[in-house]
Amino acid sequence: MIDSNGNLCRACGRAELEFLLDLGPQPLAGGFLSPDLGPKFHEQTYPLPIHICRTCGLVQSTFVIPADHLFVNYFFSSSTVDYLVQHFLNYATWIKEKLDPQFVVEFGCNDGILLAPLERLGIRTCGVDISHNITDIARKKGLNVITGYFNVDVAQQIRREHGAVDVVTGSNAFPHNDHPEEILLAAQEALKDNGHICLEVMYAGSLLEQLQWDSMYHEHLSYFCLSTLEVLLNRFGFHTVHAEIVPMHAGSLRIVAAKDSNEKPDPTVEMLLSKEEAMGLTKLETWKFFAKTTQRQIHVVKEILGDLGKDKRIWGYGAAGRATMWVNACKLNYLEAIVDASPLRAGRLMPGTHTPIVFPDALRMNPPDYILVTAWNYFDTIRSKESWFEGIWIVPAPHLHFI
Repeated sequence: MIDSNGNLCRACGRAELEFLLDLGPQPLAGGFLSPDLGPKFHEQTYPLPIHICRTCGLVQSTFVIPADHLFVNYFFSSSTVDYLVQHFLNYATWIKEKLDPQFVVEFGCNDGILLAPLERLGIRTCGVDISHNITDIARKKGLNVITGYFNVDVAQQIRREHGAVDVVTGSNAFPHNDHPEEILLAAQEALKDNGHICLEVMYAGSLLEQLQWDSMYHEHLSYFCLSTLEVLLNRFGFHTVHAEIVPMHAGSLRIVAAKDSNEKPDPTVEMLLSKEEAMGLTKLETWKFFAKTTQRQIHVVKEILGDLGKDKRIWGYGAAGRATMWVNACKLNYLEAIVDASPLRAGRLMPGTHTPIVFPDALRMNPPDYILVTAWNYFDTIRSKESWFEGIWIVPAPHLHFI
């Protein structure tokens, strides 16, 4: 079942991986369960070891579950999250103003959350995603979407049917791949000679600063900073010409990489590389400290909330992958329910603990004493939506606090 590079680093290709942290065993973070499961149902859990490359410094998960198992039937529709809708509206405008493309291909396009605003800006688009149920949603919006992997074959099909591509982009999808070089080879095939690849990836610097161990689940295989991403891009004929940090997912790295070797980087590239060097983002000792602090935080949350849950009612809010990590790592099987607005999740059960997932209106009908904000990176939005709540909010990260 496991497909992996073995002991080879995904960025530099060297066999120099060193163990950092074990977050397993864990169920699949997006494996939300039907409430109709019988008593004989056995839920699979998997190891979750995290390593770092001693050569280039890429932090990466080394236990790989094939993408077909994770994403073919997917429970995350991006357009159900207001914050992401706004992010992709802004990103579409950014692409138009910065690169002015005629034709954009997006891999990992989900339900068309970026494709639709690009189309409204007069840009031709084609999306690629392996999730059958999610691409069905995108097609119902009238969008041009291919169900499958963005590989060389699909890139050749797109170029043959629609012409050469100005921009290939992917948001929070590139690090999900055990073989990211396949995406880069596909981009080389699809793009014009002066084309660009734009990537938005969870940023290792934000992971470190905000102790985001809860984002280190099986879907997320690599945790890039610009320094490590540039190693990979350079191996496959790209180089970064622009870099910035954007707020998505509590801090993501957005880069533009050029196919044309003569295109010069703007000052943002050197500025971020220098900052990363000062932070020690590719240093083993930096991430060893991260691992130690993570283990301590898991222990503290487990003990404090465990005592609280003995005589207080606690719900969770936000049934995303982060929530799966919190409820399982910290043994939060006493939560009464977890609130989520997505119709793909509400009515199902959390992986591992089998906590019921409910729509927000259920919270109003039966408010608990405490709400643990498992989607803590959206806390301000959640608190604004539920301003009526008179109990106590528990925000577990970056540091546990009560509001």
